[in-house]
Amino acid sequence: MNVKASRLCIAGLVCAFVLSAYPPYAWAQCDSPVALQILGSGGPFGIGRVSSGYIVWIDGVSRIMVDAGGGTFAHFHKAGAQISDVRLLAVSHFHPDHSSEIPALLWPEASTVHMAGPSGNGGYPSLDEFINGLFGAPDAVFRVLGQRLNLSTTTVDVLAAQSVEVFSDEQVRVRGIGVPHGDVPTVGYRVDVGDASVGFSSDQIGTNPAYTALVRGVDLLIVHFAASETPVGRTATLHATPSVWGQMASDVQAGGVVLSHLSESKPGHSRHGSHSGSDLDGSVAHFRSHYDGPLTIAEDLMCIAIE
Repeated sequence: MNVKASRLCIAGLVCAFVLSAYPPYAWAQCDSPVALQILGSGGPFGIGRVSSGYIVWIDGVSRIMVDAGGGTFAHFHKAGAQISDVRLLAVSHFHPDHSSEIPALLWPEASTVHMAGPSGNGGYPSLDEFINGLFGAPDAVFRVLGQRLNLSTTTVDVLAAQSVEVFSDEQVRVRGIGVPHGDVPTVGYRVDVGDASVGFSSDQIGTNPAYTALVRGVDLLIVHFAASETPVGRTATLHATPSVWGQMASDVQAGGVVLSHLSESKPGHSRHGSHSGSDLDGSVAHFRSHYDGPLTIAEDLMCIAIE
């Protein structure tokens, strides 16, 4: 795995990207054969980071997008991506910090996009219900887009025991499987482009061995590193702890890991101590106690070439 930026390694544990030597956003150009760009590396609290979103670039073209949380619309265009180039928009779940910018992305021009996402339950819509409620029904929220979109869908049954293929063409294969995220129907994905592979954990507590099997041997594993080692309340039911993530990364023999979806709330917030960003160094140390491979802390617009 080749990371296309200068790196500063601190205490042998974490490699942080040094951007000051680069002109604005020149470091974010994903021009390698297969590359991952992080549009948003943050959680729902908006403290210095855009919410979750990723692009897989293939031969310099923005082909696959995973999640579209708050702020990703601006970063999508700043990165030079084109919605007309996107073949798959894969949504992990329907919390706003993963899906709120879908209408904005699809608004500027007529779009033909395949979408993948989760089945629903009493508290959350399925993918088709989500799309219909936004664009399809006569009283849809963004019915102005309805006549301009050509959307096809693949719904992942989050209760199924096996992964399902959600997209494939001559270059790409994408599979998804349900992952445990409290009562929220959620999908984790694996993207294969030739010999290059990326696993997207999404938000989960890390207890589904079928997901571990799906991402075994990936070149790069994107971990949603939201919780501290001692979360309480709802955070504990939604997000894996750093040590659980570290053990998973070790078990799947990931070629490299990116810690993303870094969550941080302001001091005094009722769950401040439950979030990874409340003590990021300590959270990373717990992760490192189980995984000793290449590790990167995500930053917005960071680009990683996968070779």
